[in-house]
Amino acid sequence: MFLQGQKVGKYEIIRSLGSGGFGSVLLAKDTWLDIKVAIKVPHKQSQELFKLLKEPRLQAALNHPNIVRMIAAEKEDKTFFMVMEYVRGKTLEKILIKEKILPIDQALDYTKQLCAGVDHAHKNKIIHRDLRPSNIMVSEEGTVKITDFGTSAWLQNVPYASTRIGSPPYMAPEQFQGKATFASDIYSIGCILYEMVIGRPPIYDPDPFKILEKAQEGKITPPRLKNMKIPRELDEIIMKCLASKVEDRYQRPSEILRALLSDIRGEKHRKSEIEDILGRIRAREPSASEFCWNCRRPLPPRAKACPYCGEGL
Repeated sequence: MFLQGQKVGKYEIIRSLGSGGFGSVLLAKDTWLDIKVAIKVPHKQSQELFKLLKEPRLQAALNHPNIVRMIAAEKEDKTFFMVMEYVRGKTLEKILIKEKILPIDQALDYTKQLCAGVDHAHKNKIIHRDLRPSNIMVSEEGTVKITDFGTSAWLQNVPYASTRIGSPPYMAPEQFQGKATFASDIYSIGCILYEMVIGRPPIYDPDPFKILEKAQEGKITPPRLKNMKIPRELDEIIMKCLASKVEDRYQRPSEILRALLSDIRGEKHRKSEIEDILGRIRAREPSASEFCWNCRRPLPPRAKACPYCGEGL
């Protein structure tokens, strides 16, 4: 593990950014280019080089504004590490800890960006397998960046990734059985969107076997029953993402994007039409100042006295 102030090749370690189950992330300065970068040091250093190169090679194959960019993979003093784009911001997990529930528009914005990044990965035959709030960065400008491809897999000429891996509250039923597919990431996106608008994942239990049981049986309370401010269209989109059967879910993140852009926009458009009609009706109604202060009957335009009770105005 590198220490603050230590010089590692051309990189100068500034401070720690955090640590997870697979590695530690450090903020560093590239002294040649004079830019800040994030350095990830895997906990397991005894693996063969080709195993250590799996994550950086997968991530380096992706080039998308909603995915953290892999810059290099290096080895210094027998320590292997990855050099990545530094995102100045917070993880979605930290945002949710502070805010609990996000406004619908903000949750939709984050979800659209998340879907765009995941769709790019899927088009390159890569499934993430560990999409969760702690693996999603949100920059100070509001740009969503997917990170941590340590559990990712490349699906080429195989139906699913066989390793049982992931974070239980965000894992699809088939993922528990070691049969993760592209649709497993769709389920995870549904879990994240559910948490953003409700404040917790759809199935929350310390026992992963109970999570699996409820997920397989489809025992998920629709988010609209917990928060009536959620549009019906959005409720339906979330529940389709969380379908227990793979074939009942959206098959591509682009399909979620299309649904969010068409259905939710349609809901807002209908609301704006109704509000416009109500506004025009209210405009035709006489205001409070056009009623007689005494008998409360409507007054004719420019009247100086009430024609009903004779009271002066």
